Amino acid sequence: MEIHKPKAAHSFREFLIEIGTITCGILIALGLEQLVSNLEWVRKVAETREALGLEVADNLAKLQGRVQYSSCNNQELDALAVIVDRASKTGFLPALATPWHPANRSWSTGVWTSALSAQGASHLSAEQLRGYSRVYQIIERINEIEPKEEAAWTTLFELAGPGRPFDAEDARTYRRAIGQAREMNGLMSGFGIRARQAVDGYHIPYDARVFAERTSKHEGAPECGPPTGTPPSNYGAAPDTGFTNFALSHPTK
Repeated sequence: MEIHKPKAAHSFREFLIEIGTITCGILIALGLEQLVSNLEWVRKVAETREALGLEVADNLAKLQGRVQYSSCNNQELDALAVIVDRASKTGFLPALATPWHPANRSWSTGVWTSALSAQGASHLSAEQLRGYSRVYQIIERINEIEPKEEAAWTTLFELAGPGRPFDAEDARTYRRAIGQAREMNGLMSGFGIRARQAVDGYHIPYDARVFAERTSKHEGAPECGPPTGTPPSNYGAAPDTGFTNFALSHPTK
């Protein structure tokens, strides 16, 4: 194979032409590399926005359910407070069915966390970045509240059973749990409203189809007021004991 050796420049003009040609080639290569990089970022930002739209829609739908049932939840707690007050006076807790309680949810933040770590969020507008940050601050706060609410309702489920003696210490325990459950319900509902305000105020896009689908699957309106149904034959009831069967019959990704 014949190899052509580069020819030496015979004049300053030829030298400049060669330097210019090489420089233009380098600049074109760098420009093409930058263009490919920019296109890749455009694709990643589009994917991030789409994934965030799904995650925000899912969280927003769950929070709408909390706002929707907040009043009924308080009525349930009012009824339990009356039962506890009466039992503290009579010294006996009547037979009581398991109460309705807010469903324990999982609040998604994985897409936002990934967007921050991968610097995908840095390509959002300043307004949207502030909006997303506000929404996910609220979700983080809710994630802190929900275990406390679940603990309060676990205590209140101890009231369900066939009837038993009831003393002053029992009354203090369940009044405290009712107060805690009431506080958590107010916070969950209030933060649900705040999340909606942030989404609307910062014009954060979310998947309307997913939001409509999730909200349509909210549980039917609970029976507000005293617990109804057949009281358990023994004590030891707890919230979400049917979650295993629910998970088996409602598979998810």
